[in-house]
Amino acid sequence: MEVKAKKMLFMTCVNVNPGMVGEARKFGDEVLKNPPKGVKYLKVYHTLGRYDAIWIYEAEDPQVIMDFLHQTRNVATTETWVAFER
Repeated sequence: MEVKAKKMLFMTCVNVNPGMVGEARKFGDEVLKNPPKGVKYLKVYHTLGRYDAIWIYEAEDPQVIMDFLHQTRNVATTETWVAFER
């Protein structure tokens, strides 16, 4: 019997680096069109306050998320939480 991996829910809070709004927008547009393999975006919000955006997505492999977030460092700083059902 095949055991299916359980998807994990991720929430990433994003702060665009100073002077990088245009580049961050391009990066975000591209990643939404072509997400990393195994990543499904559920919601993306622009926010007012402490963060500029919040991404909510699911994936089975946290390493994929770590690799992806490493790519964002040129345009933004991020804080990511993993959520599990109660």
